[in-house]
Amino acid sequence: MTTIIVGGGPTGVELAGALAELRRHVLPRDFPELDVSRARILLLEASDRLLEAMPRRMQRKALEKLREMGVDVQLDARVTDADECGVTLADGDRIDTGAVVWVAGLRASPLAQALGAPLGAGGRVVVAPSLNLPDRPDVYVIGDMAHAGGRENAPHPMLAPVAIQQGDLVAKNILRQIEGKKPRPFNYKDPGTMVTIGRASAVARVYGVPVSGFVAWLLWLTVHIVWLIGFRNRALVLVNWAWNYFTYERGVRLIRRRR
Repeated sequence: MTTIIVGGGPTGVELAGALAELRRHVLPRDFPELDVSRARILLLEASDRLLEAMPRRMQRKALEKLREMGVDVQLDARVTDADECGVTLADGDRIDTGAVVWVAGLRASPLAQALGAPLGAGGRVVVAPSLNLPDRPDVYVIGDMAHAGGRENAPHPMLAPVAIQQGDLVAKNILRQIEGKKPRPFNYKDPGTMVTIGRASAVARVYGVPVSGFVAWLLWLTVHIVWLIGFRNRALVLVNWAWNYFTYERGVRLIRRRR
């Protein structure tokens, strides 16, 4: 009954918090015959802190909240091998588990290799500052597949705001090229990062301002509802979230019992 999550980034932290709440509020009702105290949630992070892009204070708050929720967080725990039965750490320790969830890092789409262009970190295509190939100015690469500014520069995070801003710039650059003008370079304007940990608990960095706790959680809810398309979708999601919050109920799930 051990679940291992490899990676202490936003996805790993949110998943660990969600599983902790599932173990505490849902499993005892759906499976009263189970000893839920034996269900272990283990979060492994190779570095010495969670949420590396967050301010130090937010990192500490996230760590404290997860441990308060019963998540076993192990820092400086680099995974060197993983299979269907468990993981092996760099120091040789073996941890057996029923499920391994890998969220430590992603690679670009295999299409990046098919382009035949130089690749950077994570198999991402190295592009010019204006997001086109250095030897093919008519070919643009954006989003998770693009490593902008050359190999010596750190790639942008694989986040939706990066891809949205890059898409806007590429559309303008294509029009500029049609008009015979030079394309403009990409400058990412970081709106911040939000991470939910549990009920009424989150950490966020919004335009450089750190926020945590219930306020950050409300901010996360507001941003996600506002960005939905259409009033009907916003109202439906708001009602569903309110229902889940007050009843601890998860309407969509698959329950299988052994005969």
